[in-house]
Amino acid sequence: MNITKLKIRGRIKRLFKLYPKELLDRWGDIIQEEVIRIIEPYGVIMSYVSLPSEVPTFKILKRVLTDGKVLVVPKTVGEDIIPVRIKGLDELSPGAFNVLEPYSSEAYNIENIEVIIVPGIAFNTKLHRIGHGRGHYDRFIKSLPEKVLKIGLAYDFQIVDEDFIDEWDEKMDIVITEKRRIER
Repeated sequence: MNITKLKIRGRIKRLFKLYPKELLDRWGDIIQEEVIRIIEPYGVIMSYVSLPSEVPTFKILKRVLTDGKVLVVPKTVGEDIIPVRIKGLDELSPGAFNVLEPYSSEAYNIENIEVIIVPGIAFNTKLHRIGHGRGHYDRFIKSLPEKVLKIGLAYDFQIVDEDFIDEWDEKMDIVITEKRRIER
């Protein structure tokens, strides 16, 4: 158990409670607009479906679908993430951890994924990520082809200076906040 990660998770969860929803929504819009600009040249996008305690992704999801691109979202089955293509947000329902997930469990070919948009409780300036501690995303990202662009989304208060890396942690290529873009 990584004590540094536990402390950071607790600190970030406390910080979330200090910000009004309206402010987080405004920051979320800024972040999503930047993501939409970055993913414009790509045709196959995988993104998390946001919870209230995460940077929102619904504008991104809708834009990918409106632009006629392929949208892939995660479905959690046991310890694994299955990438599932959806053609509309109406194909989602509450699943594991009360996250909206696709009804289907038909896995999309990961070789075709060009971009993955990843949530996190915190990221550091070296592009490492702290999730909820179950390792779903780290295991899934490790299985993706090297060419996949990995984008982490966070509010700026979720960016920390501490090093907390474990050997299984996967690094992002870009982390986007409402104030900055951190990249390799």
